[in-house]
Amino acid sequence: MCSFNCRSVKSSLQEVRSLCERYDFIMLQEHWLLSNELTYLNSIHSNFLFVGSSAVDTSQDVLVGRPYGGTAILYRRDLCNSIKPVSTYDSRISAITVQTSIGPVLMLCVYMPVDRGDSDSMENYIATCASIATTISESDAVHILIAGDFNCQPGTRFFNMFSQLAQDNRLMFTDMNRLNNVFTFCNDICTNMSWIDHVLCSTGLDTIVCKVDVLMDFITSDHKPLMVQLLLSLCSDSSVPNTNIDTNNKNDICCDWTKANDVS
Repeated sequence: MCSFNCRSVKSSLQEVRSLCERYDFIMLQEHWLLSNELTYLNSIHSNFLFVGSSAVDTSQDVLVGRPYGGTAILYRRDLCNSIKPVSTYDSRISAITVQTSIGPVLMLCVYMPVDRGDSDSMENYIATCASIATTISESDAVHILIAGDFNCQPGTRFFNMFSQLAQDNRLMFTDMNRLNNVFTFCNDICTNMSWIDHVLCSTGLDTIVCKVDVLMDFITSDHKPLMVQLLLSLCSDSSVPNTNIDTNNKNDICCDWTKANDVS
C-alpha cells in the first residue's frame, strides 16, 4: 500500500495513476474534491474503486468549509469481494475493512489538522484522534493499519498526542522504526523539510511488514508518497465464512485477539 498527500488529485493525476500501477491500496489525503466530484476518483484508473469523503459541506446553498482537504482510499477492483467500506462521519478519515488470511484488517487513511500554534488547532487534533479511536473501537477487526499525513514529528507540539493515540490502541511506529534521516514533506522553495507522514500498524501486521520507503521521485505535491509492503494474502467472500454477517444479529460473535497475552 501507499499513502500520498497529493495536494489536489487533479493536478497529481498522472502520479496517482502511476501509484495504481504499482500498489494494491492507495491512501490519498488532500484530494481537494467537492462531494459531488468524488466520482472523479473512479476515473483515475479503470482497475480501481474508491471510498472517500470531501472536506466541504455542499448540503446548503452556500458552500461551507475549505476545499483543501478530503481523504480517500483507492483499492483494486478485483479485491472488492474482500473489502467493506467503513463509515467514519469525518472527512479527515476514510476507512475500509479488509478480509485477510490472518483476520479482518481495519485500514484508515487520515489527514490530521495542521498546527497553527493556537488552541483551536490543538482541540481539532484531539478531536480527530478521538474520531480515529472511535472508529477502531467500533470495528470488529483484529488488526489495524493507519496511514496518512499526521502533521507531526518528534519534537513538535502534536507528537505527544500522536504517540498517545498509538499507545492507547497498541500500534507500532511502522515507518519510524525502520527508516532514518528521511523527509516526507518539503515546501515549494525547499527551505523546510519534515517527516510528518507516517504509518501505524498493530503488532500482528507490523511483524509481516517487509519494506517501508519514501518515494522521492514524485514532484506534483509538497509531500512524498510513503509505501509499505506486507506479506499478506486476502480472502474472498467464498473463503470467509462470516463475510455477510448481519450486524444486527447479536448471536454472531467475532473474537478480538488484539488484547490477548500469553496468560489470557
